[in-house]
Amino acid sequence: MHREHPLLVFGNFVNELMVTVPVHRHADALVAVSPRKIWLTQPGDVLVTPRPMSRPLCDYACDLLGFSPSDVTLLDAPTDGLATLTAAVRRNGLVERLRSEVRQRPGIRMQPFAQDRPAVEFAAEIGVPVEGYGPDGVPASAVAAAYRINTKPGFRQVAGDLGIRIADGLTCDTPEELVAGLRKILTEKGAAVVKPARGSNGYGVGFWDAADLPELEAGLAAYLPTVAEQPPGWVVEERLGFARVVTVEMEVDEDGPRVLHVGEMRTPNGSFSGQVTPLVASSSAVDELVESGLALGRHLHTEGYRGPFDIDGGITADDVLYSTESNVRRTGCTYLDLLVRRLLGTERAGRTVWAADSRPGGVERDFAAGLARVRGAGLDFTAGAREGVVLTSDTLAFDGKWRYLVLAESHSRVDELESGLADVLKLS
Repeated sequence: MHREHPLLVFGNFVNELMVTVPVHRHADALVAVSPRKIWLTQPGDVLVTPRPMSRPLCDYACDLLGFSPSDVTLLDAPTDGLATLTAAVRRNGLVERLRSEVRQRPGIRMQPFAQDRPAVEFAAEIGVPVEGYGPDGVPASAVAAAYRINTKPGFRQVAGDLGIRIADGLTCDTPEELVAGLRKILTEKGAAVVKPARGSNGYGVGFWDAADLPELEAGLAAYLPTVAEQPPGWVVEERLGFARVVTVEMEVDEDGPRVLHVGEMRTPNGSFSGQVTPLVASSSAVDELVESGLALGRHLHTEGYRGPFDIDGGITADDVLYSTESNVRRTGCTYLDLLVRRLLGTERAGRTVWAADSRPGGVERDFAAGLARVRGAGLDFTAGAREGVVLTSDTLAFDGKWRYLVLAESHSRVDELESGLADVLKLS
């Protein structure tokens, strides 16, 4: 899958769409995975990340993709993790360097992780169009839609307008409204979830039960300081028991929305860790999820947005779908979808099962040594293969986790390969 134009791949994992005010725990985790953007590149591209690429990861990824590391210009703009990548580029004196790189590459386009205002404005400043948009740039309506739908209240409002099923809930603008709203949902429904208006990856989410009602104000008084750096604003929703947590990955282009894939998410402790696609078992609820994605995609298309997004949701034991949020940006699986197609070709990718996850390992906190173990066990994916394991990022120094992709032609074979990987790296 070769592009005809070069890209400025802009890894703005810390951005204005995910959390209003970045905090170290959340921002550092995002920065740690940013070098995975190497999987999106091809010769002639420029890659900007908020942390340096580890040499073993770079050599491994480029080798598997079939080019030399020197074929891609790698730039990093380190910060304390609490600044957008746009601000970090300025602090590190890279503006003129990027302007020069753009001038040297006719037809180059910027591909940001998230289309927040700083990234969009920076693209215009250095004279590079954002991928998917024409010479007039990103319309203000598209930016506004991304900001709105990336909030929990904004998604609930748009979902309601489009007929997308969501859990019963309330929007609360002040701590006083939060107390009253949570009391109401707990009294009526018995269980509730509290989410900051803007958040991602489970940041700031709290779970409550009717048993918490007698000490509700005290419990909230303990919860609120954990999100004190964020502006006031929450949604309180009925907490539903989901048998399955699912997602549909979408892309909006000039012709409208299209489905990339549907997957079942792995969410230990309520936070996303990985995904399996396609689903082991489909259902009418999954069909509804796809229709919800297309409806939201048509809305985004009308607003002028061009790029990736998803809708996440849960399926109850009686097979009812409730959509929970949308990420109008690239996600932890957007790049994997492209990588699978790139490694296998579009036709074979459509017949392939893949799983991705991040798990702590009990041996080797060294990427090259771990890769050698995987290769020694014959588990690694190689060019032209139909199955195997790809180690997708090197975050061992940050969290001790191995991030990987497993590809095969059946769910059972993916399970076998993943089990073999767990044995080799002593994954927990």
